[in-house]
Amino acid sequence: MPPEKPIRTEEELPWKRAVTNILKTGYWISDRLNDTLKPFDISEQQLNVLFILKKGPANLCDVQEQMFHKMSNATRLVEKLRLKGFVTRETDEDNRRRVDIAITKKGLSFLEKIETKLKEGHHCYYENKLSEEEFLLLADLLDKLRK
Repeated sequence: MPPEKPIRTEEELPWKRAVTNILKTGYWISDRLNDTLKPFDISEQQLNVLFILKKGPANLCDVQEQMFHKMSNATRLVEKLRLKGFVTRETDEDNRRRVDIAITKKGLSFLEKIETKLKEGHHCYYENKLSEEEFLLLADLLDKLRK
């Protein structure tokens, strides 16, 4: 008769340990990002909108759909960015409910500046922690988990 497997507590379940570590790591990364963004007076969500618009103009629904934080108020974020001069909002004359948003030259310039700081700021957190192959494996596993 084979020996019985020891009973695991709920905290020892592999899936629970993995999910807990994903959440902890997500918050850890978010905290590092916010530390880097603080001097620039911009939020993670606002930065996400700028990166979305860097690919080209989009309407509000498209921006919301592509955001990392699906619960973010895209209208409010876009308005804050507009007041900073980083984006423009244009109402479609044929469909007044459609609002097209585009990044401005000032917004692109800001992104260039902040991308340099992000690379500098984040580099020290990840440097020598994982190999390139390990980072690729991790990315693939996380993609697989979300599908």
